Amino acid sequence: MKIERISENQIKFLLTNKDLEEREIKLSELAQGSEKAQSFFREIMTEAMLDCGFDASNTPLMIEAMPVNIDTVMIIVSKVTKEMDINKTVSLSPKSLDERKFKQSSLKNLQDINLIEEEENDIYIYSFKSLDDVISLSNIMVDSYNGRNILYKYKDNYFLSMEKDNMNIENLDSIILEYGQKHISNIISKYYLDEHGETIIKQDAINILANL
Repeated sequence: MKIERISENQIKFLLTNKDLEEREIKLSELAQGSEKAQSFFREIMTEAMLDCGFDASNTPLMIEAMPVNIDTVMIIVSKVTKEMDINKTVSLSPKSLDERKFKQSSLKNLQDINLIEEEENDIYIYSFKSLDDVISLSNIMVDSYNGRNILYKYKDNYFLSMEKDNMNIENLDSIILEYGQKHISNIISKYYLDEHGETIIKQDAINILANL
């Protein structure tokens, strides 16, 4: 994790997939405001205070999260001032703001993290070196997975975005990882692929590829 103090009232965090795995936290969990998410946020804010002297104790905060690339997310934390719009305490990328609505509230202190999405999204994103790998996996999963899925191409790799259906996709991790690699999986990563990747199959990618 990289921490950079932008100004007296702003600090920036760069979180990679490895950073999140080491802390056993998912960015999607931050959106749920769980105790684990609050603990994680307190941890990184403590690091910010120790490393950069950024003290946000008992201060309303605004959090902005945006993708830097498919495996890195930038989080900017700002102390809320009178000039700032309290109603915009949570935002993603500019395109994301138009496509998704969030329950928004100010963060009164580090014990009050409320970043809950109106509709919970469980998203799983994997990359593959070749289309043949995605096809092979699709033949295995086609009869057991019925969730919404999209196939992208980004920097010569293929990315499969899958939304949770009536089964736990995490149970299939061991199978999927025989063919591909898991990435930061949340709505932010999906927006990054929407904006920077090429959409190969917009819906039912697994079913279409399995029937080639």
